[in-house]
Amino acid sequence: MLYIIIASAIVIIISYLVGSNMAAVRIAASRGTDINKVGSGNAGSTNILRTFGWRWGLICLAFDAAKGAFSVLTGYLVGLLFSHLGLVSTDIRMDLMCLGVLGAMAGHLLPIFHGFKGGKCVAVATGGMLVLFPIPCIISFAVAALLIIITKMMSVGSVIGVLLCAALVIISEWGNAAACIMAATVALVICIAHIPNIRRILEGNERKLENLAWDKAAKKKQQKQK
Repeated sequence: MLYIIIASAIVIIISYLVGSNMAAVRIAASRGTDINKVGSGNAGSTNILRTFGWRWGLICLAFDAAKGAFSVLTGYLVGLLFSHLGLVSTDIRMDLMCLGVLGAMAGHLLPIFHGFKGGKCVAVATGGMLVLFPIPCIISFAVAALLIIITKMMSVGSVIGVLLCAALVIISEWGNAAACIMAATVALVICIAHIPNIRRILEGNERKLENLAWDKAAKKKQQKQK
């Protein structure tokens, strides 16, 4: 039991620290802006997309998803090391990988390096779950993308996509306690983080993704040259 606690603590700490590295904050800072003071004020890829264009939004999205994927790898490697040393059984690897995703989400939500002002964890959760459960995640991503195209609202696709992914994981992994708990926790955290968005959707005031440039800075520069 002691070694299980130690392994879990290592995974949580590493994943949390990785999750606390906010791409949105760094991208905005590199362009002379505080991401918490522009747009929605959220340190996530959607706000980066609206503020700087699709190019930077996709870069931020990829970085955040990579944090989730790395957290799964962390859990796997720690589990592999401890099981190789005979300290824990190989069965614990899945538990540690799922724990890694939650650790990275905690870091992204409350980043220690950025005053505990983080994002909403959608990309981080997606990256982690894509590694662990690719088929449910791909199906959910396709549905989310379709909803975003139809509604032009990122929040609609994000919330419904995550809920669908969590449901598919729980159904397909029923009996796997770690996977089911992780999926349910992911869905709960992201829904809570999106409560303001859900409220605005119901009121008909949610912002839409319309007329966004590939790179807003480049577009403004071209307009000035004309």
